[in-house]
Amino acid sequence: MKKILFFTLFIAPISAFSFTLNNNFGAAFKSNDVKVRVAGNTVCTGLSPEYLEELIGPATRDFWNRVSTSALRLKKAGFTQAIQNINDGFLCPPTDKECIAQGKTIPPVKDIVIACNDENKNFSESNSILAVTVPNHFSSNSILGAVILINNGSPFHQLSRNEQISVIAHEIGHAIGLGHSKDNAALMYYSTIEYREKLGQDDIDGVSYLYPVKMDACGLLGTIDETKTPPFFTTVGVMLLLILMSECLRLFKRTKRSATL
Repeated sequence: MKKILFFTLFIAPISAFSFTLNNNFGAAFKSNDVKVRVAGNTVCTGLSPEYLEELIGPATRDFWNRVSTSALRLKKAGFTQAIQNINDGFLCPPTDKECIAQGKTIPPVKDIVIACNDENKNFSESNSILAVTVPNHFSSNSILGAVILINNGSPFHQLSRNEQISVIAHEIGHAIGLGHSKDNAALMYYSTIEYREKLGQDDIDGVSYLYPVKMDACGLLGTIDETKTPPFFTTVGVMLLLILMSECLRLFKRTKRSATL
């Protein structure tokens, strides 16, 4: 049984839930349709880029795309063009001037790009860290692109295929805006001691918070996702509004019946 460590940046806690965000301003992709690709010029230890690309399908389909309360839909989209410094460059958040000053940085990307990398500093100089993910392209409060780097010095290539899929799914969680969870039943838990076959409730709450489904009750309520209200409170609010509408309809019928007497 392997213990897997994960790493992310910009953790900002959400007090009502165990999930956190990986940035300080609750950023998410503006579009709910996000493509996931492999860098076309990446070189990976012990596995081919084509094999890495095959992991995207189950990592999206069996995890994040199953959430009915989330509008996010991730799509496997093949390979990118060659990306400068992707195999040995520094992966820097746009606001990390110290990291950027080192030079040889990986440029901002569009959507989600997966690659393998040999620069040990990206992984805190630790081979126990399998991967690192950083959204490195923003526009205002929206994520435009994120990079997932597999640590070529780690035993990622020695894991089972199912374990590799769960690692990719975990890192995609970071790419779409989620940080680590305090709930050990969550895919986004900071340490995994067994293969995760599905999302935990905390993962579902997190992705539903960042990518809520637009709800419209007979055209009377409009959309309710603009403020990104946590899903529990969204559900309660909709229930209360439906009860109010039911009471109004019942009162209308009673008034109409009285008028005909």
